[in-house]
Amino acid sequence: MSLRENIIEIIEDALTADETILATEILDANNHVIFTASELAARAPELFVEQEEDYAGLVKTFLNGLPEEVPLASIFPKAVNLPIFLDLANLIDLDDLDEPAPVEIEQLNVSEVVDLEAFTRDDRRVQLYIYEHPNHILESFAFVDLTDGNPVTAQTVPRVMTACTTLMVGRHLDVMSGRKWIISWMDDEARRKSYVKYHLLLKGYRLTNAIMAPNSTALQGIAETLTTAIEYMQFGEPFEILGETNGRTTVLDTLMSCYHVLENYMIRAQIAKVANDNVGTLFGIRHFKQMELAVEKKELEHLTQLFRTSWDIDIGGLTLTDFVDARFTDLFQRGDFVEQEFHEFMRRLTVKRRNEQLNLGNANDLRAALPKIIYQIRCSIVHNKETEFHLSNRELLNPIVLMTLTDLCLPCMQRLAFGLPAAPAPNPLRYNRPVLQLY
Repeated sequence: MSLRENIIEIIEDALTADETILATEILDANNHVIFTASELAARAPELFVEQEEDYAGLVKTFLNGLPEEVPLASIFPKAVNLPIFLDLANLIDLDDLDEPAPVEIEQLNVSEVVDLEAFTRDDRRVQLYIYEHPNHILESFAFVDLTDGNPVTAQTVPRVMTACTTLMVGRHLDVMSGRKWIISWMDDEARRKSYVKYHLLLKGYRLTNAIMAPNSTALQGIAETLTTAIEYMQFGEPFEILGETNGRTTVLDTLMSCYHVLENYMIRAQIAKVANDNVGTLFGIRHFKQMELAVEKKELEHLTQLFRTSWDIDIGGLTLTDFVDARFTDLFQRGDFVEQEFHEFMRRLTVKRRNEQLNLGNANDLRAALPKIIYQIRCSIVHNKETEFHLSNRELLNPIVLMTLTDLCLPCMQRLAFGLPAAPAPNPLRYNRPVLQLY
């Protein structure tokens, strides 16, 4: 039997009413529905012919317009997936319709998959991905995501596996709409899902949609503090990195780019301190040695020191202390803030020891913890150790994790990164030997 004949047969079966399900009086009152369905079944070959009327559209309109007393599954049980089937059938090249139905279809199965989804670079959900191995059809599969309720479309599809997928959907009696499916030969669920996931990655798709960063209000007031009396030439490199930060759009990318700026500052501050402590002397080799020793601390120590020297600095009309305290307060006063989940997030970040908790009512405790929170979040993004919490876009689906990053960490990091070059003296980043291009 050809592929065309298989498709027509599935349509005819789907639009043939099962008159054994509904009560006789309901059937009698809806004879016109059964008659219309039989007329559409007879017109099934029109699916492959260009007509003034779109055959698939006519069928969908009919199914959507069934009376309330005649639910689809109650009279046309084989039509529950007919709209999806018609979409897939329309993807098949007309030149392939007269080929025999693939024999490999007998070895395939349809399996629902729950925790798997894929997205394109422009954040669109991948509705259909069909992989057809060039030599071994049983290494092929179809991933079908029907959760958004939109018609299934695709630009190009492989011949054999598309035909198999179409027929498998047409013959499937369980409702597929609103769910995700894998059509393949594999029986083991974990093996099947990981195989499909790997292929989706190789195709260039994402497995989680990136969470977009909110528009920042953390920079308010900084522009008004700039003055032409101060030279900003020393900040050429930080300005370049800040420009990169402005180009980021997602939460994780923005956070990491902002951290790169602070990473520059925390080392720069140590170098500037050596230069400023030796203004009245000839700057020589021993001073460069002092710089080398000054930057030997661990990264968390440098970040903590940067915050410590910046707490009382005025940035945009507010001290950093006042700005940070307000961010903590706003976070904790949110209606959807859950204290215990916040403590659990801190535990996973190892901000506190397992048997300890941040004192949410103590501003000094919170301020002291902020550099470590930021540092551990950075580590959780870039590291992937067995013993370390890994922070990804999937973790941002947790509201507490997301609000901690967007309401607390990002604003505080942005305030310091964008505002510190504009801070008045004593500015920890500015050195008083402009003739030296130190950092």
